[in-house]
Amino acid sequence: MTEQEINLINKLEENIRRLVEMLEEKKNELENSKLEFQDLEIKYSTLEEEYRALNDRYENLKVAKAFTDGESGNTEAKQKINKIVREIDTCIALLNS
Repeated sequence: MTEQEINLINKLEENIRRLVEMLEEKKNELENSKLEFQDLEIKYSTLEEEYRALNDRYENLKVAKAFTDGESGNTEAKQKINKIVREIDTCIALLNS
């Protein structure tokens, strides 16, 4: 083999080594991204549950306030109670089907 061929082979080997190193780096980056994504999914679901709980609490507070507001609150309270009754009816219908 000529020296030029040997140099070409050496360059090719070096390029292959660099490609393998780059592949390993990208694999590591991908694994880190997957772990970060899983963490974010957990945080999202936690925040979503917290949002739902706070929203339910807010709705309950609105109903309680409607009961204490007097005449104008009575209409709103009745509407809220009717909404809750409809939701309960929907749930019962789903359970029965």
